[in-house]
Amino acid sequence: ASVANAPMTSAPMTNTIELNDIHIPEPITNYPIAYGWWLLSAITLIVIVFLFIKSRQKAKLKRHQQQAIKQLKNSPNMSNTDVIALLKWAAIHYFSRVQLAKLFGEQFQQFLIEKLTEKHQKEFKQLSTPAFSEQYQAQTNKPSAKTNQELYQAAILWLTHALPPKTPKTQKIKTSTAKEQQGANR
Repeated sequence: ASVANAPMTSAPMTNTIELNDIHIPEPITNYPIAYGWWLLSAITLIVIVFLFIKSRQKAKLKRHQQQAIKQLKNSPNMSNTDVIALLKWAAIHYFSRVQLAKLFGEQFQQFLIEKLTEKHQKEFKQLSTPAFSEQYQAQTNKPSAKTNQELYQAAILWLTHALPPKTPKTQKIKTSTAKEQQGANR
């Protein structure tokens, strides 16, 4: 209470503080972006490019299979000889041309059966056997419509389930090991 009632002296103030206007700091920008965002965007871009390349490779790999199926479906009344020729044409695009060129008749049928998975082999053999056995016989009478339809179904089955060929992992390992050994021998 005594301080409040004390007389004010008008002594000159020597310690004056100069106050400046309030300055607002520079706005914070989003740039440069943190390294994590650059890394995330780079990884995303790489994944997108990788998926695009893989999808193009898969489409290219399946192109001949789809052409053969389309041709077969567009002309369901193809002769047995034409269907077998179409199967051979499709197989040549995926398997050794040298090996396939010498196959015909039952040998070619056996080759086709071997390229199917086990669960489809029996069905393909049942459907295709009459057509393959009649193929090189004297054509005294026209093949039955049932035989033509069965071969048509067998061809669709083979084209759908055998192409493009799936390489087992053990075969991939053997192939890469053989290539490595070849490189070591040079």
